[in-house]
Amino acid sequence: MTRIWLVCLLGLFLGISADETRIDDYAYLDTLAHTYGTDKASYGHDYMEVYAQYFTPLRKKPLTFLEIGIASGSSAAIWEAYFENAELHFIDIDPGAGRSHSSRVNYHFLDQSDRVALAQFANLVDTITGKFDIIIDDGGHTMDQQITSFEVLFPFLKPGGLYIIEDLHTSYWTGHGGNGNCESPLAGEGTTVEFLKELVEDLNYTGGATGYGTMKKVPPTLFDTLTEYQKNIYSIHFYKSLCVVKKRGD
Repeated sequence: MTRIWLVCLLGLFLGISADETRIDDYAYLDTLAHTYGTDKASYGHDYMEVYAQYFTPLRKKPLTFLEIGIASGSSAAIWEAYFENAELHFIDIDPGAGRSHSSRVNYHFLDQSDRVALAQFANLVDTITGKFDIIIDDGGHTMDQQITSFEVLFPFLKPGGLYIIEDLHTSYWTGHGGNGNCESPLAGEGTTVEFLKELVEDLNYTGGATGYGTMKKVPPTLFDTLTEYQKNIYSIHFYKSLCVVKKRGD
């Protein structure tokens, strides 16, 4: 941390841009996470190490971004600083959640497990701005919340977009809908982890049906029978307590 701050301060003193002084994108993201006090930082879950892999080429693009879960507003501050040209949306069930007042940040207060309210919100954004480039679920972390949000919002993800679910360890705790605890963690039926395992089956379905590892070999007669996930999931990457689902491009 000290080294990062010294380099950034030196850059400011010399009039060098943040891009030029940044050691790497992970260091910058982690600095932001420490500055604004979120457990995404290296002192907590260290999700920024994963995010740097995906977000670096997207940082300056005019994205439409959504994160579920506002809490103190620390993540909102991070993404506002990081995605310089993005339109940012944040969902929380608590109207008292922390917030900034930037013109690029939009707050929406609703229950992420309410399919109707979530779909109405996504339709509204889609009508005005278009579908989302990035969706992060850092909401309530219960199985119903995570699974419902994915089912409703994945169709509102742009081709090539990223859907990320944080804190998958809650799938192993009964308090969130899992089947175990810290002493004896167990996921299993009805959990988000099990739901994501089923998406792996969807990802590989066309390969099993055609013998080819490409959608280009899927005949129209088969394509017309595929589910949303069988058609549109391009990849699924698992990390510690985190999953990144990428939507197939056009």
